[in-house]
Amino acid sequence: MTRLSRDADDSTSIGTQEDDGRTLARLRGWDVVLVTYDIGVSGALRPQDRPGFRVILDNLMHIDVVIARSIDRFTRHTSHFATLVETLDAQGTTLVDVQGQVDLTSPYGRFVTTIMVAFAQMEREVIQGRILRSRVELRRAGRWLGGAAPYGYRIVPDGTGGKRLEVDPKSAAVLREVIRRVVSGVTLSQEVHRLNGYAEVRDGGEVIEHPRVLSPGDYRKALRGELPPPHPGYAAWTYSALYEHLRSEVLRGIRVVGKRKDRRAVRDEHGAPVRVGPALIDDETWYALQAALDAAAQTNRRPRRKATLLLHVAWCPNCDATLYYNSRGYKSSPPGNESAAEKRVDLYTCPAVRDAEVRKSGKCPGVSVSAERLEKHVETWLLTTLGGFQYKERVRVGGSSLAATVRDLEADIEELAASLVGLRGAAKAAVLTQLEARQEALEEAQKEEATPERWEWVPTGRTVAEEWERGDVAEKRLLLLSLHVRANVQPANGRRTWDPSRVDVDRMTDPVADALEDAVYQASL
Repeated sequence: MTRLSRDADDSTSIGTQEDDGRTLARLRGWDVVLVTYDIGVSGALRPQDRPGFRVILDNLMHIDVVIARSIDRFTRHTSHFATLVETLDAQGTTLVDVQGQVDLTSPYGRFVTTIMVAFAQMEREVIQGRILRSRVELRRAGRWLGGAAPYGYRIVPDGTGGKRLEVDPKSAAVLREVIRRVVSGVTLSQEVHRLNGYAEVRDGGEVIEHPRVLSPGDYRKALRGELPPPHPGYAAWTYSALYEHLRSEVLRGIRVVGKRKDRRAVRDEHGAPVRVGPALIDDETWYALQAALDAAAQTNRRPRRKATLLLHVAWCPNCDATLYYNSRGYKSSPPGNESAAEKRVDLYTCPAVRDAEVRKSGKCPGVSVSAERLEKHVETWLLTTLGGFQYKERVRVGGSSLAATVRDLEADIEELAASLVGLRGAAKAAVLTQLEARQEALEEAQKEEATPERWEWVPTGRTVAEEWERGDVAEKRLLLLSLHVRANVQPANGRRTWDPSRVDVDRMTDPVADALEDAVYQASL
């Protein structure tokens, strides 16, 4: 049998171990009936938990001797070795190593072999301790510990023989666009749908193919020149993976350890988070992103993957509630005809359509309207009424990063205080030192006078019509909401044909103030 903890040049290769074992078998006159490989498997694992050795244990009835290059290839744990010997004895099988260290034919030989296994175990524990100490120092120094770079970053030399993170322009641009859209109100499910590519059917039957964006794993393969991938092909973006990444402070260039609820920042001796690379987004954007994700988490259900153009834009005036998008399917031929094609009807309906009690109360008979016709009606109104106006974006102006600094320090203090539970001795003293340093930094920050921030409407150089055409469904909905567009839809009252007079579209703003704002703005152009 062969085993290798890591496939590196400075380790005895699998090929060398196999050649040595075959040579010993030939010199002893033994027939080789089975060769197994455990690559990238630690000697700390029990033999029965290693795939290659498991094959040996499952075929002991056909095996007289198990050969390895050295005793530590069998195991590096004394209790595991004792159990292994008992298992082999029961089947009449023994162990032999190429270096001649193993002798199980006498009590003395077994004793010496067990001592050698104990030395192998001690060596493993010493190596583990050295690796852990090295990792602690690398974390404190802000150097990259190894492994793949987080999406949005790449690994580069730090000039001192180590490595650090650097923003990768291409993947960072993808991630920043995702963050921009999520902060503006697009749901994370819709973003996953967009990143995975989709086909949009526009009026007139035109199909617009939106290309997929390479997932983080596929992007790393592309950088290595391994695309296109073999079957099953490209990997998809997933909701949970993207959500976890957007929650990680690595986007701020901070070294983090752990996952989900156990995730925390690595800290230096003063309690400050250790930075392992530049920030991909600024602090204000980070907090805005977290607020958007927090708001989306208020519901137990994930948001709809498909964007609804008129959600919170189309309303039922009788129910005083937004209309919801519904897609229903039905057979185009009588029941029983299994070959009949299924047709779909897309509607916007009010709560009364789904609640008989509301209809019985007489408050609202129910509003149901063709989604295609209503969306086209609202689009026509928008482009006719507001399409020629210059589009302005609401942006944050002024302000300082002091508020973000205070929030960071308060979060640091809360995390350090929580970590004190159960700590004693030197560990507790170290955390208390970090906590005191963070508290002092907070008091200093609170003494500074913060510059208040404000919001302004800034020209984009595009018209409302141009902004409408360049957006997808989710962005078009956000545009309607930002312009305070509202479409009140009256009940059909028995009419079966489309009647545009049922729909009253307008902006929900003070008309006098709105006209004055537009006049001042147009005069400034």
